Amino acid sequence: MNLNQQNGTLSVTGLRELNAANAQAFRAALVRVMSQDLRAIEIDLSQTQNVDGVGLGALVALYETAREQRMREGFAIRLNNPTATVQQMLELARLHHLFEITPPGGAPDGTPPAINLI
Repeated sequence: MNLNQQNGTLSVTGLRELNAANAQAFRAALVRVMSQDLRAIEIDLSQTQNVDGVGLGALVALYETAREQRMREGFAIRLNNPTATVQQMLELARLHHLFEITPPGGAPDGTPPAINLI
């Protein structure tokens, strides 16, 4: 997994799986670099072949951490390019209501930003 922060966006790439084996380390790594000037987290899921319930829980925990830290208005967590299997898991868990999801080669699916603080 690679992390790169630039212009207020934290980009996560190279994530091959998000499951019980690495979910805690994934969440801890992202929380460690979160700051108030962060405007978005973009997680590229194009290489992710395996997501289990613990991995989905890590995504929800990341969302909750951002809310607790009261990230700035308009802050978003975007899940980009999910594989078909991962997309199905996100939809079954109804996480497409929490996160902006950009399908491979497409525009965001129109869901609202992950966090919209007033």
